[in-house]
Amino acid sequence: MTETRKPVGMELHHAIVNHYSAEVRMLQNQQYREWFDTVIAEDIHYWMPVYEQRFARDRRPDPTPGDAAIYNDDYAELLQRVDRLLTGQVWMEDPPSRIRYFVTNVEAFEIAPFEFEVFSNVLVHRNRRQSEVYVHTLGREDKLRKTDSGFKVFSRKLNIDARVVQDKNLYFFA
Repeated sequence: MTETRKPVGMELHHAIVNHYSAEVRMLQNQQYREWFDTVIAEDIHYWMPVYEQRFARDRRPDPTPGDAAIYNDDYAELLQRVDRLLTGQVWMEDPPSRIRYFVTNVEAFEIAPFEFEVFSNVLVHRNRRQSEVYVHTLGREDKLRKTDSGFKVFSRKLNIDARVVQDKNLYFFA
């Protein structure tokens, strides 16, 4: 039986889309600490699992947070990555990448009072140095909590589409 969920209303959907627009503006402007302080909840689980490309008959379960992952961060680990980036000592980000984010196909559902499950697609266009250009597409599954200061992400699962990533690193936030 398929679970039926009711989408949020237009006004709330618009507020969530605006939240994502403000979030990507902070990331594109390299305001990583502001992004962290404004968008990230203290109980965050920020996760980019490793998926295998499997045949249809392979019925093994999808990855869980206990399996290998590209990112599997809690609040302290994510803060450590943000703070490290701000030191200027991350050689792979010197000079810094120019990144554009495109968030689209946003679907939002209320899962509890003031909590929402949000599905979206994200395109990350990254330029490094003079000739390094990388494009990443991801499916994103967020859980947001509405607070007095706006929405906070308390769970983010990033499903990168590429099974072999040609980029030299994935040191960006999405």
